[in-house]
Amino acid sequence: MTPREMTILLVSDDAELRAAARQELETSGQRRRVASVSTVDAARRIVEDSAPAVILLDEAAGGAQEDTASPGPPLDAAVSSLACYAPVVVIGDAQHQDEMSGLVAAGAADYVVRTGESVTVALGLVERRLRKAEMFSGSAGGHGAPLAAADGLRELGAEGFGEVLRHELNNPLTGILGNAELLLAEIRRKHDGRLPHGAAQRLETIATLAVRLRETVRRLSQDWEAHRLAEQPPLDGPDGGARPTRP
Repeated sequence: MTPREMTILLVSDDAELRAAARQELETSGQRRRVASVSTVDAARRIVEDSAPAVILLDEAAGGAQEDTASPGPPLDAAVSSLACYAPVVVIGDAQHQDEMSGLVAAGAADYVVRTGESVTVALGLVERRLRKAEMFSGSAGGHGAPLAAADGLRELGAEGFGEVLRHELNNPLTGILGNAELLLAEIRRKHDGRLPHGAAQRLETIATLAVRLRETVRRLSQDWEAHRLAEQPPLDGPDGGARPTRP
């Protein structure tokens, strides 16, 4: 099976970072493509259609809303809104590292503190994420694709299907629980009856992840049913006639 092209979505308005990422990733000899946008808002508009395997985010690109000078949502809320589609490797300032600890611990993101070597380190993490994505890109088809129905599941086997199931369900479920816990913690801390800054984005992310989780379960159920039917023995005999009955 020919490996499918893997897309890396780069979210940055830093020309040097974009050039370094393209040089490293598109000339690696692998089937890879770098798509780039300058803001998190722009990334959210295209991420579902572009179906990236990994997202590389420059923290500075998420600091303000597009077309306005007002501050955007907290970094972890911005990242979690993208992590429901693909893992996110973030390059950012040290002061935001603790803010990202929940998403990093959940496996939804990696955080690289901005230094002279941060781009090199981040690209190394992108490569690691790509290798993991490639494990699912053959039979599993990657994010949003069916498991090639019966053929794909036959290749995976029970153990492989279990791994795909964990991979497909864990990311959105982790995002739902993580965003809900962060939102509740902030509401309890402020205790003023008002939704905290970034709450609307968190609620939107929770809703998006819940829909994705429902669609994933539906898709996997359909593929498993197709596999089950394909594994059933034929009703006809080997010569195309009715199977002989026992006397």
